[in-house]
Amino acid sequence: MKPGDTIWVRVFKADGRTHRWWRAQVEAIQDECIIAYTPVGNPIYHNVDKFSAPVFAQKWAIRNYYWPGRRHNLLEVYEADCRLRELYADITSPIEVVGNEIHYIDHELDVQMDAGDQPRIIDQDEFAEAAIQFGYSDGFVRQSYELAEQLIDVIRAWRPLGAAR
Repeated sequence: MKPGDTIWVRVFKADGRTHRWWRAQVEAIQDECIIAYTPVGNPIYHNVDKFSAPVFAQKWAIRNYYWPGRRHNLLEVYEADCRLRELYADITSPIEVVGNEIHYIDHELDVQMDAGDQPRIIDQDEFAEAAIQFGYSDGFVRQSYELAEQLIDVIRAWRPLGAAR
């Protein structure tokens, strides 16, 4: 995997089912971080058991930061006019690079910050449902919330690169 490569990003549920997947272009690899970009209109493929349509066009441009082995990613989300919309982090399984693909499990707990606002933990209800459905241990739930709290500070201090033009 190198800058300029087109890769697949595959997101799974904790039971191993594919949840969604899309293609992204690798912008850079820096300090063990893979930085990938997807433009407005990029097709996002979804599991038809959960979503009403198998393919959605991405509404915003997104720069994704993936650190293999870490339990989170970070997204810079941009409007079509290149203004920053939000910063977002997913609590995940450890990010894996599998050939020319990035794989992770989305555990449903997230940290989000709208542009000009303060970061906050979101989707606690979805995380609680996933914890029951997939049998997350109390320790795993606690560690996930601790990571989300740490990511509040990361997002607050984050300096976005700006949208690709």
